[in-house]
Amino acid sequence: MNACEKLGYNVQGFDGFDESIFNQKFNFIFLALHGTFGEDGSVQKILEDHRICYNGSSPLSSEHCFDKNFTKILAKDNNILTPRWLLIDDNKVFNVADIDFKPVVKPNKEGSTIGFSLIDRLSDFDSAIDKSLKYGSHVLIEEYIDGKEITVSVLGDKALPIVEIKPHSSVYDYKSKYTKGESDYVCPAEIDDSLSEEIKNTALKIHKLLGCQVYSRVDFRLDKDNKFWLLEINTLPGMTETSLFPMAGKSAGLSFEDLIDKIIKLSLEK
Repeated sequence: MNACEKLGYNVQGFDGFDESIFNQKFNFIFLALHGTFGEDGSVQKILEDHRICYNGSSPLSSEHCFDKNFTKILAKDNNILTPRWLLIDDNKVFNVADIDFKPVVKPNKEGSTIGFSLIDRLSDFDSAIDKSLKYGSHVLIEEYIDGKEITVSVLGDKALPIVEIKPHSSVYDYKSKYTKGESDYVCPAEIDDSLSEEIKNTALKIHKLLGCQVYSRVDFRLDKDNKFWLLEINTLPGMTETSLFPMAGKSAGLSFEDLIDKIIKLSLEK
């Protein structure tokens, strides 16, 4: 809101979605929502039905990106590395013997590492699955890739500098993401130039394959052999003081206001 006001826009803020917006003549809605309804295409569809412009990707693209299983299948079909995985539903029909990798358990459709567990013992599986099922009907059991946590922000048709995330805890969880001082960041990441370009080009590729518009953020793990593994893509990257997208923008010479202005203008051109 502060950035929009500095840019000269007449701004009104809403904490969450409020249907009263339809009683007013807004030219543009800037979405900063996360998770179900905000990122899964639902609010985007409502705004399109009311012919209101908004930032970011279309309802269909948002829906597909929010579905980690869909994203991973598309990546695999296009020769983009992604960790091995199983998708199970709330009937829990799977055989633990099929898991021949160190697993993480997370909801198939959720954000901010909500419902996430890193499994060290098979006896922890049931409680981890129950935890994830609180946030959806399907759970992703995914191979844990030991290595660096990195992310690539895409703005327009360009990838911004890579950010390496160094959480103080063993996992980049909700607390690590949203609590100032709980993680350290390196931007640009200390990665060989040719590898960095390859990672950024792959981020652009998955952004385009999924039909994303305006901006996104693509999360990877970089292993000890310099192989990079796609985890997921975010269509509404965070815009808090600890968020990664503004960090990447700053490294590219863009102030926070520059980023917001660019996002608005690109969104109006959709």
